[in-house]
Amino acid sequence: MASWNGSSDSDGEEPVDGFLKPSSAQMQLVPRPPEEIHPDSEENVKEETEGVFMNFVYQTYRSDNIQQSYDNMPVDPALVDFPSIPDTSAAEIGRQLARIGDVINERYKDTFIDIIDSLGIGPDTAYEAFAEVAKRIFADGINWGRILTLLSFGYRIAIQVLKNHASRFAEFLGRICKYVLTFLISEKITRWIADHGGWRAALAYIPSVDTSTFVTILGLAAVSIIAVIAWHRYSV
Repeated sequence: MASWNGSSDSDGEEPVDGFLKPSSAQMQLVPRPPEEIHPDSEENVKEETEGVFMNFVYQTYRSDNIQQSYDNMPVDPALVDFPSIPDTSAAEIGRQLARIGDVINERYKDTFIDIIDSLGIGPDTAYEAFAEVAKRIFADGINWGRILTLLSFGYRIAIQVLKNHASRFAEFLGRICKYVLTFLISEKITRWIADHGGWRAALAYIPSVDTSTFVTILGLAAVSIIAVIAWHRYSV
């Protein structure tokens, strides 16, 4: 896992297990506040969300390959060939959020995997199953840590599908991206993001111990989620 003050002996990039090792500038995870934070429009937040999430997925996948070795991670051309240079604001934000969220992804990936496996989330997963878990992330309110946790959960679902249903990964990645956006809109989280400076304001977020609280809640809530979904299945 990248450290908060990661550094490299070289200013350039060197191949690591088939991937480029980030330079010292890329590995720098100290959040950098925007020049000024002003409320954004909700429409702009919605338009940027897909780019933010897709670049978050790419950067997190890239980091996973560096940490776990190339041989232990499934490969998909859509991720390997993803543009490596941010060319939009959403791309820059998504990749920086992935670096900030590296702590969440590394520390709680097993919790996410357990929930995904327990719920049987796969390429045919309905939005409701995703939303049942997502709602518990925001049960006690909205903040950047919980939004990052939602992105990490969406990423982990995508990787589990890649591992188990590689041929359907590209199709599902687009679907999970829509699930994230739909949830953010339906729960008025896009409104919150807009009111708090838009996606760019997340660059100033610093993870705290509070993160462990709602990820633990996710694990404890898994049993109740399973019961709800099972009840619906048997009642049809």
